[in-house]
Amino acid sequence: MIIAVVVAVIAIGVAIGAWFRPMPKPEAPTARTYSDQEVADAKKAVCDAYGKAINALTVNSQQPDSPNEALAVVANSRVAIHVASTYLATVLAQQLAAPEEVATPMKALANQYQSMILDQIGNSDRSTLDADYRAADSLTPKISQACK
Repeated sequence: MIIAVVVAVIAIGVAIGAWFRPMPKPEAPTARTYSDQEVADAKKAVCDAYGKAINALTVNSQQPDSPNEALAVVANSRVAIHVASTYLATVLAQQLAAPEEVATPMKALANQYQSMILDQIGNSDRSTLDADYRAADSLTPKISQACK
């Protein structure tokens, strides 16, 4: 009986000690470091994706030969912009080692393309659309320079 009381008192003491003990601080996850080869491969993948997207947009921005083709060209252009934005965002999400000088303007371009599509589909006024095009065009030199 005495042993049971001693064990109970010890258990209560341990419980009280645990109650007042400070919680361990969670360790902040360390940022993953990438090798030079991983960074180079990620940069190449992102820059290749940019080249592919720009090529698709260029091909689909041709002027129609006749007024009857105009609606098809506009629709195809919108699809191309949407697919380009999605493709760029997907490649960026897969290439975590991409350097910031490439990744940051590429994310901005993908977001700008998405905004542009919504403005086009929403029949925004000409000044809004022109601002969208200027914003996208302003990112192109940054990405081209970073992809050299």
